Amino acid sequence: MTTVKTFCRLCEVSCGMVATVEDGRLVQVRPDHDHPVTQGFACKNGLRAVDVHLDPDRVVRPQQRTDAGWIDVSWDDALAGIAARLNDIIAEHGPRSVGIFLGNPNAFNATVGAALMSLAPALGTDRMFSSATQDCTNKYVVSELVYGSMSAQPIPDLDRTELLMLIGTNPRVSKSSYMSVPDPIAALRELRDRGTRVIFVDPLDVEPDIGECVQLRPDSDPYLLAAMLHEIHATVGFHPGALADRIEGLDDVVAFVAPYSPEAVADVVGIPAERIRQLAHDFAAADGAAIHASTGLNMGRQGALAYWLVQMLLLCTGNLDRAGGSFFGARAFPHVPPTVDRSDASFEDTRWGRLRRPIGTMLPSALLPELIDDPDEPLRALIVFAGNPALTVGGGDRLFDALGSLDLLVSVDLYRNATGELGHYVLPATDQFEREDINTFVQGVQRRPFVQWTPPVCTPEGEAREEWRICSDLVRAMGKEPMLDSTLESVIPLMYDGALAPRGLSIEALRDAGGVVTLDEPGPGGSLDRLGLTGAIVCAPEALRSTLERGHALFATMRAEVAGEPDTRFSMITRRTLGSINTWMLNLPGGEEDGAGTPLWMHPDDGARLGLVAGAVATISNERATLEAPVRFDPRLRHGVVAMTHGFGNAATTGMPGAQRRGGVNVNALAPSGPDAFDPVSCMQQITGILVDITAATRTGATAGAST
Repeated sequence: MTTVKTFCRLCEVSCGMVATVEDGRLVQVRPDHDHPVTQGFACKNGLRAVDVHLDPDRVVRPQQRTDAGWIDVSWDDALAGIAARLNDIIAEHGPRSVGIFLGNPNAFNATVGAALMSLAPALGTDRMFSSATQDCTNKYVVSELVYGSMSAQPIPDLDRTELLMLIGTNPRVSKSSYMSVPDPIAALRELRDRGTRVIFVDPLDVEPDIGECVQLRPDSDPYLLAAMLHEIHATVGFHPGALADRIEGLDDVVAFVAPYSPEAVADVVGIPAERIRQLAHDFAAADGAAIHASTGLNMGRQGALAYWLVQMLLLCTGNLDRAGGSFFGARAFPHVPPTVDRSDASFEDTRWGRLRRPIGTMLPSALLPELIDDPDEPLRALIVFAGNPALTVGGGDRLFDALGSLDLLVSVDLYRNATGELGHYVLPATDQFEREDINTFVQGVQRRPFVQWTPPVCTPEGEAREEWRICSDLVRAMGKEPMLDSTLESVIPLMYDGALAPRGLSIEALRDAGGVVTLDEPGPGGSLDRLGLTGAIVCAPEALRSTLERGHALFATMRAEVAGEPDTRFSMITRRTLGSINTWMLNLPGGEEDGAGTPLWMHPDDGARLGLVAGAVATISNERATLEAPVRFDPRLRHGVVAMTHGFGNAATTGMPGAQRRGGVNVNALAPSGPDAFDPVSCMQQITGILVDITAATRTGATAGAST
């Protein structure tokens, strides 16, 4: 047996791990107690990744759907069949008839860029989709437009902050996003013990042992933040501090928040005006106040507006790039800010309204059914990399039907998941233990910055291949010359040696150092300049004006929703559980909380009001779908709020029999889909804060199911 040092690629923490390998096969993984940053921390899911690797249900050979069912085929036959269909579709409908969808795991795969570099130009398409439009493109867009770069994601100065506000985050389960902190609960306890005031803003009382919780109404984050800014401006005034000379447009901020006094928003936010005022004063008065906002804020109707207001609160109180505030972290790769179009011309007109593509290319996943059915330029083929849009994107049966109508649907993944089940081919990709990698995605958001390279720790199971090799071979099968030769031993040095060179590093140097090198973190003070952001900070660029106008319109909508709520109306939020990550670990046995499908979580007082007891079956419905689920109680939830875990609904997913046995329903069937279901400036789809009606069902818990 041999051991290989590596790191986890399930989330931003990138925990160091040690893999035990016997005869080229992975046997087990354990935390790396010698890792200079993560120091022996690894979560349950990270350690269970070995179970995914060894899962007998994993796809390890190309599969093709036939009239007789799914069969294994050779790589040559699979690639030839896919290439022929792609060429025929492009010849008939044009290159825009083909799309590419990227799922969440691609963020933690440093070779995916090489795959797209080969495939996208060969296809000639600009129809790109990503799970990022479910959880984070609001952050990219706001940072790009305000600071001048998508990479400008401020992180809290945890070592010095006096007040830390955590919005829409569950660090115990999700370990945080765009803030990489090993063992975040231990870190937050350290802050609490040294006297830092920790404030959670969430409909769920997240960590009562660590800090207080402002339990706002779901999807109302923008108006709480606007009211705080209103109160600060009206009482103590805005004080941008050291960045004052670089900030443009503070008057636009004042104008936007003018209608949103604490009294004006209290009923919509669900927080008394006096508490909002006190929160605003405490934030402004703190000797260093920081904010971390995560997916709970991102995934509402107005993720971009909410994240913009987070930045404005930092800027207007002088807490950006200030000790104890938020700042831009160190990174292994130098950053060259791009040219940013902040004008209204950066939007494009479509038959479904105006939109601005995040990351320059991404379309709203919420429009997949519309694009597939588009009479003028139909999307007829989709290649999905490490994604499962059938269950993770809103739309339910309508989306399933649209995906099933494609002339070609290819899934490149570890499993034949719900999306792959609808497709024509499933191609086996290597997992994190079978490929060379480097932790690129987390650069700039680490509390203790480091860069780590890992070799493949074991040989691929079966015939699994890296995505970049698959794409190169597919391009060649289409009769075109790929940009990368699939017979290359590695593309990692080719892709990253140049970027590492200014740090005096290379892949070879990382290998010689044992894989990991820690980086100096100067901290707040000059962090904008270190990121290369030397221009103006533009508070309200032209491209954000329509977002602000939409915010005013939706405030009136939300006020009407609150005023017209019947006793059975609830706001549904997503619930993370320790035993799953979206959809791709669901084939493993579940834990206590999520092992039996998808319970409906609610406050026990709400259950009593509706006559529901634990284990009873409830009907959850709105104009889009009707589901049934067993009831479970959590007194930490705000009254009037229910929660369910997304990613379930695998009754027809024969390629994941473990997920089939776990049951559960597709909660995203309740989420909006189509032209009105996304934020135009970020293309983000709403998948939290969904209004639903809850009633008692007639079925028992054992037969709870779904109908749409």
